[in-house]
Amino acid sequence: MSKIDLNLLMNNLESSQVEKQVLAVEKAGEIVNYIAVQTIEAFRKSQHRFLMAERLYHLGSVVVPPLEKLLKESDNSETSILAAVILLRFGSKVGVSCLLEAVAKDEEYPCLAATSLAAAGIKEAIEPMINRLKSCDLKNVDLAIGILSALEDLGSEIPSDLRDRLTAEDAHWQIRTYAKRFVVYQENRVENGQIKKAIASL
Repeated sequence: MSKIDLNLLMNNLESSQVEKQVLAVEKAGEIVNYIAVQTIEAFRKSQHRFLMAERLYHLGSVVVPPLEKLLKESDNSETSILAAVILLRFGSKVGVSCLLEAVAKDEEYPCLAATSLAAAGIKEAIEPMINRLKSCDLKNVDLAIGILSALEDLGSEIPSDLRDRLTAEDAHWQIRTYAKRFVVYQENRVENGQIKKAIASL
């Protein structure tokens, strides 16, 4: 992109002449799109992708097309997961399969993936979340609680065998405590649902 005279651009945006104003808006759009593409390229190359990803959202939905392109082309798992998280926040589901896989297998960002999927209400994430809890190290507090929290946000129940696993004596005490609270929440939700049905039938 050629050099831009920002003063001239701002003056034209404020102009009372429709031709100048319309052209200035078009030029501003070109600049914004160019910046978005260059920022995503910098994100791809960065050694600090997580820090950049936290801030990409502030650029707005203009980052969606270059991020979708990056997701299709990237062979770096961190890049793909972070791109998919940002895209999902903007309503793009092209990275959902990537996040589901991260919940199932990733060692660095499974909780971020689970939280993002839960925030978007992706119910198909429930099964891989439950499976991850069935196989995870019961000393890994952050992983277990992070995924349990995501399941709670999705309004999911946990099967009895998983409940027994998470509340067993060999599980970390924080996991046991959270799992027990989750079970109480689950039971209360079922009870409230039954009460609502009974009232509705009156």
